[in-house]
Amino acid sequence: MTAVRPALGISFEGRPATLLEDLAPLVDVVEVVPDTFVAKYSHVVDRRTFAAIDDYASDLDVVYHGIGLSIGTATGWNDEYLRLLERLCELRPPRWHSEHLGFAIVDGHFLGTLAAIPATMEAADLVTARADAIRRRFGTEFLLEHVASPFARVDEMTTASFLNMVARGSSCGLILDLHNLECDEDNGRLTTGAFLDELDLALVREIHVAGGTWRDGYHLDEHSQLPSPAMAARLGQIVPQCPNLELVVFEMDAGALEAVDRDALLGTLTDLRQRIEVSSVAG
Repeated sequence: MTAVRPALGISFEGRPATLLEDLAPLVDVVEVVPDTFVAKYSHVVDRRTFAAIDDYASDLDVVYHGIGLSIGTATGWNDEYLRLLERLCELRPPRWHSEHLGFAIVDGHFLGTLAAIPATMEAADLVTARADAIRRRFGTEFLLEHVASPFARVDEMTTASFLNMVARGSSCGLILDLHNLECDEDNGRLTTGAFLDELDLALVREIHVAGGTWRDGYHLDEHSQLPSPAMAARLGQIVPQCPNLELVVFEMDAGALEAVDRDALLGTLTDLRQRIEVSSVAG
């Protein structure tokens, strides 16, 4: 069972800044994407996101959730991203930081998207060593999240067994993204029940919820919608099964946050908080 009631977080990319004033009383943590701080990893950090947090949520913890590390690129990760992360950690030490188990760079070229790493022994060995090195380099907890992908891969094991292997081998925790699972199941990549049965839920430190869209017959992980009622219900079911869970984050892209009905957004956060509290007591 969950040892303590997990904190509730909200993703924030710096806009709309004033919305954070309404959200802050409902959450405990602000998730920040380091990649949004700079243009093409320049050496100048845009501090407007930190300024908004100082203005409206100065008492909340921060976690960094990266996209641009490209930990799965065979020829090496993105050193510019790590230098950016070091600067941000100096400016605002986080509760912990995390990254996606994917790759965005091939032969030095940015793909324009984040691709999932194939679940092979070679890939597991590669990212396990890199995740362990990053955890030691920053001296703080480092979490890993699997990437949703509608496309078939040449896998040698299930996604859950791959995640178990990498997390145990690197001494890193896992992020369980319920929307990624929903997308992968809808796209025929896995069965959520079987995945959760196989995943070592003791490794899960953080859970993400979000809502995406359908396009050309694929369910895409775009973080453009509020989470579905089914996902909110699944969150309540899974929280008591994760004994080391500390944080649940609702993720929504900045453009969607600007467009979403504010009352609906606040209602979603209130509902998530209640589900976390009820399921923590039940666990």
